[in-house]
Amino acid sequence: MRRVRRRVRTGKEPGLPDRVAIGVLVAAYPPDLVDAAIDACEARELRRRALPARLVAYYTMAMTLCFDLGYGEVWNTLLAGLSLSPASQPRQDARMRPSAAAISKARARLGWRPLAELLSMAMAQNGREPAPRAYWRNLRKLTISGLAMKVPASRANGAAFGSEREGGLPQVGMVALTETGSRALAGVHVGPAGEGEQAMARRLWPLLRPGDVVVADRGFLSYANLDAVVRAGAHAIFRADDDEDLPVLEPLPDGSHLSRITDTSHDGEAAPTTVYGGEAARAAARGEGAAPTTGQGIPVRVIDYHVTRKDTPADEHVRLVTTLLDREAYPLEEFPARLAERCELASAIGELEARLHDGPGVLLRSKSPDMVRQEVYALLCVYQAVRHLVTASAENEAMDMGRITFTRTPAPAAS
Repeated sequence: MRRVRRRVRTGKEPGLPDRVAIGVLVAAYPPDLVDAAIDACEARELRRRALPARLVAYYTMAMTLCFDLGYGEVWNTLLAGLSLSPASQPRQDARMRPSAAAISKARARLGWRPLAELLSMAMAQNGREPAPRAYWRNLRKLTISGLAMKVPASRANGAAFGSEREGGLPQVGMVALTETGSRALAGVHVGPAGEGEQAMARRLWPLLRPGDVVVADRGFLSYANLDAVVRAGAHAIFRADDDEDLPVLEPLPDGSHLSRITDTSHDGEAAPTTVYGGEAARAAARGEGAAPTTGQGIPVRVIDYHVTRKDTPADEHVRLVTTLLDREAYPLEEFPARLAERCELASAIGELEARLHDGPGVLLRSKSPDMVRQEVYALLCVYQAVRHLVTASAENEAMDMGRITFTRTPAPAAS
């Protein structure tokens, strides 16, 4: 079996940055919130234990934050970070250090659902971000992106998550909705990577609300996804392939054109619906309720432009499909910046793997499906806590959050 590759520090006392980092977790997830998540999932211990559910929840988050530490060193770091907590003092005084086996059993008792519930509570507490980067023409900007992470090879992991190829390692997949302004998570779905990003995305569209605009790469463009976004009362800006079938229904003076995305899921035939054309499209986009013309598909506006890159001799052609049909309310020249913002984010969950950990070759620790999910949700909780810290820091210093990197924020930057 392939071994998990990670650097493990041993025999070192936790430094101040490590303690501050644990403090960030406690600030983002105070004990009463952690207890509420545990109780909501009925995961509270039935008798007094040396490793109660709340402490184990913090441990799982610390384990992902301190990825280069062994289990014992993670415990020392956690207690050092909780040094101001009266509940942790007896454990420190007694120099209590549970074995790896005891920690594994405690993690199994807790399960993954309390961490998922804690993340949901944290995402629900996110208000509309007041920073200028959060909105564009009164629309809250979101991006959706996906990531697959390798997990240790085991029979259980292989059965639950499958593998990237025959004989390869199992992979857990994630798709996340992220606020462009704060870069905080607004919704997450975790499952086997083989489930596919489009299928995962359909679990998240109901989280959209009127006044949202979601930006996505070409892998998310489909009738089903656009239909779900529109039904939620939100708007979409999706990148399309150059060969996407987007007939010109009406050319617009700014160089864009009106088109439609059809549903071909019914034996290859487009499902009948309505499409707006001409002035009706622009009136409907302004919310004036103009009568639609009969047709097929979802009405969209198609925007083409070219990007010049220093590392390539030829310009890159970019095609965007958007449900924002009104060219006067949403000028064509502002759309490239929306896609550039998505690229600038490098996807929120991509930052998790590449920056909080050691890069795409790093595996999660856990060898059972439930513990993989627990570790993934703990990792997402850590990311959300760091974004909370970054947002608060940016507001206090009147800084642009887009200029604060995620690379070193979890520990030194916090001090």
